[in-house]
Parts: sequence; C-alpha cells; structure tokens
Amino acid sequence: MKNNVIKTLKNFTIDVLDLFLGIPESVILSFDRKEFYRIMNGIPTERVITASRIAKFISNSKRSGYVTVQKVGGQESIVFTNKARLAVIDRIAERTVTDQKYRFVSFDIPERLRKNRNQFRRVIKRLGFRQIQQSLWVSDRSIGDLVEMAANEFKIEQYVVYLVCEHTNINKTLLDKLTITK
Repeated sequence: MKNNVIKTLKNFTIDVLDLFLGIPESVILSFDRKEFYRIMNGIPTERVITASRIAKFISNSKRSGYVTVQKVGGQESIVFTNKARLAVIDRIAERTVTDQKYRFVSFDIPERLRKNRNQFRRVIKRLGFRQIQQSLWVSDRSIGDLVEMAANEFKIEQYVVYLVCEHTNINKTLLDKLTITK
C-alpha cells in the first residue's frame, strides 16, 4: 500500500512539473497561494486539492531540488531547476520534431565519474537515443540543448561530444536502428 502511495505521489509530481515546464521561459510564473489553488482546482483530479496540499507540494519540490521559490515584487515566483527538467526530459523530448538529420552523442567519461556516466546514459536513453557502438548514440530529434543541459548537470560536459549530421555512410543502418526501436 505504501509503495502505491509513493508511486502515485511521484507520478503526480512528474505530471505537475511537466505541466509547468510547458510554460514558455519568457513567462514569469508568479502566484499567490489562493490564486494557485483556484487554478489547480480547475484541473480534473480524483482528490480535492487544498491550499495546504499545494504549499506542501511546493515545499517538497523545493526540498527535492526541483524548484526554488523567490520573491519578485511582493509575489512568490517558482523557478524550475535543471533537475526538474531532467525529471520530465522524456516528455520534453517527445514534443520535439524529427527532421532529416541525425544527432550523435559520443562520450568517454573516466571511471572515477562512473555514477555521473550512468546517470547521463540513462538520460540519453530517455531522450530517445539508440546505441550504435560502445559510447556512440544516435537520435533523429533536435534535442541538443537537452543533451547539453544533462552533461552540465552531471558535470561531464568536457567528456561529451554532440554532432549533427545530414548524411553518413551508414544511413540505412541508422534508419533501421531508429525505426525498429521506436
């Protein structure tokens, strides 16, 4: 029972982060708690969302490192961290368009940074990259900014190379790899 509650809360957190991360960065998300409560109640949900639950969600998100709360002109503003974007990175990547170009990521991360390497590998898999060779991955989506953000977040940017290519001598192999695994 406890695991189901934790999974439900985690899914709720990811859904809310995804909702808010869809707002353009040029928009400053300012709120007072009562207005935020009214907005959140407009979203269909099984449970009634109270002001205290919203405050608790924001507090938990802040403690988890997903957001920072700042006062701007007497109003509270939520600023999403890269950790929040990484939590919903697969959803962000799904919204990107495919084109006739291939994106390659290659990395050679030292063993002393194994944890960071494994985290980065999980992120690029969630972004839709497919492994071609040991440390060579390919995607057909324009997601270079997300790769760069992940590399910066895990402090491995100096070991990661991102390439964009229109044509290679292995186009058929790449096309097969990308269509089979989708």
